[in-house]
Amino acid sequence: MALDGGTNPPTQSLEDMVLDDLPLDLPSLGISQPLPHFPDTNTQLNPVDIFRCYLAEILSGVTGVDATIIYPALAWTQTLDKGDLVLAVPALRVKGKMLDQLAVEWAEKFPESPLISKPVAAKTFLQFYFSPSLVPKLVLPLILKTKSRYGLNLKNGWRDPSDPSKGRKRISHPRSTVVGGFLGNLYQGTGWGVIRINYLGDWGRQFGLLAIAFQMFGSEEKLKVDPIGHLYDIYVEINRRAEPEEAEIKVKKAGNEDTSELEEKSLTGQARRYFKRMENGDEDASAIWNRFRDLSIERYKQTYARLNICFDHYSGVSESEGAVIIDLTKYSKKLGKAIVQKKDGTTLYLTRDISEAVGRYEKYHSDKMIYVVASQQDLHLAQLFKTLKAMGRKDIAEKCQHTNFGMVLGMSTRRGTVKFLNDILRDVSEPERVGDILGITSVMVQDMSSKRINNYDFNMDRMTSFGGDTGPYLQYAHARLCPGRPTYQGPN
Repeated sequence: MALDGGTNPPTQSLEDMVLDDLPLDLPSLGISQPLPHFPDTNTQLNPVDIFRCYLAEILSGVTGVDATIIYPALAWTQTLDKGDLVLAVPALRVKGKMLDQLAVEWAEKFPESPLISKPVAAKTFLQFYFSPSLVPKLVLPLILKTKSRYGLNLKNGWRDPSDPSKGRKRISHPRSTVVGGFLGNLYQGTGWGVIRINYLGDWGRQFGLLAIAFQMFGSEEKLKVDPIGHLYDIYVEINRRAEPEEAEIKVKKAGNEDTSELEEKSLTGQARRYFKRMENGDEDASAIWNRFRDLSIERYKQTYARLNICFDHYSGVSESEGAVIIDLTKYSKKLGKAIVQKKDGTTLYLTRDISEAVGRYEKYHSDKMIYVVASQQDLHLAQLFKTLKAMGRKDIAEKCQHTNFGMVLGMSTRRGTVKFLNDILRDVSEPERVGDILGITSVMVQDMSSKRINNYDFNMDRMTSFGGDTGPYLQYAHARLCPGRPTYQGPN
């Protein structure tokens, strides 16, 4: 994701739009004390800050600690059963008593308040619960006033959230799209200018293999009807045919036999030569790649639209020339030696990613570049960022960030065991309109409810279940709430 800090035209901030016409009528809510103010608070856009401000003042009287020290120590809780806000007693650095004893003492001394219930002492923590009757009186007027802008805080940036790899779109790849889409919305909601880039990086021997497959048993008619599905099918088939050849070459190499002729005639050898033609600028070879790319993009757009995700740019690979090997062990042994050019002169992913990173920065002048890429590529991204720095492009490297995620297990492109996103949505889309929404929610919630860094096994039954933390259950709960939704009449 590219986050751009200074190129967007100035716009009126959300705070400016609501500050004057949404006054806080706290006395009508039973709050007579003036609202305290602390740095980095925004009581107009975040009602929680109202509670934090008052709570810091109250605790200052209870503990004898300055309120400006208490305010930043009041933190969100991990789960609501531990309160709406929590205070770690050690953070106030009060000496002379056991910390758990201080927690109990302060909880007992806490005065009655219309905003906050009596705190709960939990070892060395104080847990605070907001008044359940006051929260809606503060939040609902803000929601009604700001409508779709609620929760936004209108800063600037960009992101590379999805590399679906043409002809190989499987359920694990939408994970980068879902995570990237969430990050894009999050940054945009906090005021960054987000440029969403889908990097189509299928450039290398595997594309040469795909092109050979299409020459051997591709169908123009099937390609037009379902480009992703057809390219996937022939890619699986060409790999199935190549496996015996690769196995034979491996056995002969183990026996120190000459395999040069076998390698030259093999499908993998043909694919390598085809890719060499592409790198050398062969018009016919490049035209096929561009055609597959354009057809894939059109289908991706349709799928992403169903997920309510869109991209500003679809970026391809960039060619680059450079050294054969970069020794990164002097920075860290874990980084090893990075190969940027093969002995036959063809480039690798690292070479092209270096060129792409420089090109993006020079085009967008981003303040932050977030790469949303699976954890399998941790080393690759670390080598990329360190190589940029070693090249003297510290200005770019320091703006790069890798947001990784776990894989969806049990799927293999070569073996043909992947589950297509469109197939998943189709399988749960009956009746069509309702099912489509349930299918999309199933996919989105499964990815968002799992820990980002963890792998997980694909399970259609669990994903579409109406029990537990699933998309269908979320829609079911929403459907039950809608008929009883009252019309808000005001704080009183």
